[in-house]
Amino acid sequence: MAEVTNDLGSKDQNLPKQHVPIAVTNLSGNCPLQPPVPPLLSSTIHIWQFPLTVSEPEFAAFGELLSSDERDRASRFHFEKDSRRFSVGRASVRAILAGYILVPAREISFVYSEHGKPALADPKTNIQFSISHSGDLALVAVALGRQVGSDIEAVREDIEIEKLAARFFSSRECQDLLALPQEQRIAAFFRYWTCKEAFLKAQGIGLSRGLGSFDIALKPRAHLAATRPEPGEADLWSVHEVEAPPGYAAAVAVEGAISAMNLFRYGAVA
Repeated sequence: MAEVTNDLGSKDQNLPKQHVPIAVTNLSGNCPLQPPVPPLLSSTIHIWQFPLTVSEPEFAAFGELLSSDERDRASRFHFEKDSRRFSVGRASVRAILAGYILVPAREISFVYSEHGKPALADPKTNIQFSISHSGDLALVAVALGRQVGSDIEAVREDIEIEKLAARFFSSRECQDLLALPQEQRIAAFFRYWTCKEAFLKAQGIGLSRGLGSFDIALKPRAHLAATRPEPGEADLWSVHEVEAPPGYAAAVAVEGAISAMNLFRYGAVA
């Protein structure tokens, strides 16, 4: 089990909000039920990326980690593939968090905010996390003593990005998106979308806040460029893109500034 270390003691340190290095570790095996969780510093966030499809023998082990209400929820999915993805995702999150808080995965309890953001029920822990999944891939971001949000999306070619951008993006984002060559717009749309979703999830308010109330800029790298109606709010958060497999886009948002990110990847996406 890993030690949780607070090296700075505060999320308000003057750390660089851009040029944040990311260290990528490819882990062997396809089922992160006993992940090698390293120490977590308050200046760093950990990101776990793993597939939601596993072999039949592996799947049984995932089910053993679920709570009774999670098993019940899994049983209510209309399609079996969605039920299995949910089970694999929840069991994996339990196993990952167990490595940080030193509690058996099966014994972890969750509470949920008004807008559905999960958190650890134990008030003594300072671990914050965010879960996202799309297609056959899941992403979990973990931070110490600061709010964090994550989002991953499978890139789709069959959506009308101009109409969606006009509806959900800020005027600045729409202008920047439409200024790109046509062949670059779909990828850019999903880069914007994951950054914006990660920011809203970090705040724990979901779509109750309008997506047009803040600006994401992609150059020179993705970052939170402006917030409304409080312009100073942009200085309290940082947004970062995360390396993802071809066909996916991913991002994380975190309260304050960080000095590094660690990405741990299991298996491969089918």
